[in-house]
Amino acid sequence: MVEVVHVSQVEDRVYALNEAGKTVMYLIVGKKGGLLLDTGFGLCPLEPVVRKILGDKPFFVVNTHSHVDHNSGNNQFEQVYVGWMDEPQAHHILSQEDIRRNCDFFLQPVIARGYDPAGWTPGPAPKIIPVREGDGFDLGDIHLQVLETPGHTVGSICLWEKKKGWLFTGDLMLTWEVWGHLPTSSCLRFYAESLEKLSKLPGVKWVFPAHAATVCSDNPDDIRMPQKVIQTYVKGTWDIVNGKEKGQEYSCPMGSLSGKMQCVRFETGGMVFDPVRIG
Repeated sequence: MVEVVHVSQVEDRVYALNEAGKTVMYLIVGKKGGLLLDTGFGLCPLEPVVRKILGDKPFFVVNTHSHVDHNSGNNQFEQVYVGWMDEPQAHHILSQEDIRRNCDFFLQPVIARGYDPAGWTPGPAPKIIPVREGDGFDLGDIHLQVLETPGHTVGSICLWEKKKGWLFTGDLMLTWEVWGHLPTSSCLRFYAESLEKLSKLPGVKWVFPAHAATVCSDNPDDIRMPQKVIQTYVKGTWDIVNGKEKGQEYSCPMGSLSGKMQCVRFETGGMVFDPVRIG
């Protein structure tokens, strides 16, 4: 059987669910319950994966943002929480053409290993609950606070655990260039303001992004990032906004998202942006 989700522990009571080497979901385990952050493509049943770690405790399901590689498994759960500005998109149902295009672009490696795409049935949750700045999820001894961070999408959110110093950032920062040029992205100035807000959080220990460069590693440092990545993104993005960096022409691998985009690469990661949407 094809391994679709590889589970590894990246911190005490934090598990990374790396799906097909394409997207990383997180399961955070508290004394009273858990939280599943993102549902990926939903290529396989996720609740059995969660239950193997969490047991019979209740758990929340939360999306960092409403993109196909982060919310397609939402229909496996009764209710899902999402940032209020991304809530409209969270109800979107993929057409057969959308499914075919995403199979071609994202899923070819796992299909080549034997995964049958006919079994992929993405869809929205029956109940979608919008959240906003200051909302939180109480897991007992772990409390995750919602931070509104417009950037990769206008409704992107991060989750912040102050006592532990855990910051879950979705697609806001990666070890390669992030996409800030999408139709669903904010203007780049708002992106920079979101990053600067995160840089002011006290005592960040680890940043947990929603994608990792390594497919099936059990080394936590192949997934989590140190706090300094925030400052790298803050400086790099403001340099673009303030005209200090112009970038190089960028060809988006998804043809439907092509255009005269620019990319500036940082010491870690980088930013793809639309030069007419700086703000």
